[in-house]
Amino acid sequence: MEIRRLSYFVRIAEDGSLTRAAGMIRVAQSALSRQMRLLEEELGVTLFERTARGMRLTGDGERLHSSVAAPLRELELAIQGIRSGASRGVAHLALGLPSSVAELTGHSLALQLRSAFPNIRFRLIEGPTGGLGDWLARGMIDFAVLEEVSRNDLLNEQKLLSLPFMLVGPPGTKTPSGSSVDIEKALALPLIVPSHHLGVRAAINDAAHRSGVRLDIQMEADSTRLIQELVQSGVGYALLPERYVMEAVDNGDLRGWAISGPVLALDILFASRKASERAGWQFASVVEFIARMAADALRVTPNTCLSMQHHPQIHDD
Repeated sequence: MEIRRLSYFVRIAEDGSLTRAAGMIRVAQSALSRQMRLLEEELGVTLFERTARGMRLTGDGERLHSSVAAPLRELELAIQGIRSGASRGVAHLALGLPSSVAELTGHSLALQLRSAFPNIRFRLIEGPTGGLGDWLARGMIDFAVLEEVSRNDLLNEQKLLSLPFMLVGPPGTKTPSGSSVDIEKALALPLIVPSHHLGVRAAINDAAHRSGVRLDIQMEADSTRLIQELVQSGVGYALLPERYVMEAVDNGDLRGWAISGPVLALDILFASRKASERAGWQFASVVEFIARMAADALRVTPNTCLSMQHHPQIHDD
């Protein structure tokens, strides 16, 4: 079985379109379609369902993709390593970022990577933490910043930092009073939370379980920006990492409260595949560079202003 044919299969599976894959790898669509028919004949199974919207993997296709994507990526990295060492050819690497992290760091990180590694072409991909960990293990991306430990034995993970949470509410709201709020009182407020139970939502759920508080969820939204807009509109409050909302709080668009009591924080990790470390060449340097730059960009600076600097402290009578 030709490795090239398997690579074509992985490309089509990830793009979900024969036309798009043909354009990406610069192979005629008819030739690519023929290669897939040959692969299906060789395996004796149907790998794709051809639909009006593109190519969708069958059960057998899913199993093949999960088995070959990561090994093929490691082979590509090894070949890139040999070529770049001999001729300084262009290598290709993909970095996955949660949307909240991409919004804060994506632009500056892209520019820094482009400057530090001119012989590497990077792709920056946004996705939820759970999806990023899965894509990384399957070889669809090469590195990822995660908002939760993946618990995947195929990955190496290093903790970059912990981001403390804060409570945010509509600007000018008088409740809670003061500049900080106890964690149990914050959890009992009407909240807007992410829908997927990883990262931010997992931290909130764990805190509620430890405190014995039943969450009063007004709405679920996965976009940090949308959550902030909903809070600003008075739909509810939100518990989010301070770094994610500090700009809105500093600008007076939201009111913020520090959290007192047991620590509520979100661990940020940087992950790569263990097998990729054997690629050598610049891989280790890229890992170290991205981890350092991401941590620096997410670290809360000493001059961070809480909303109490925009709003006088209010005390209940």
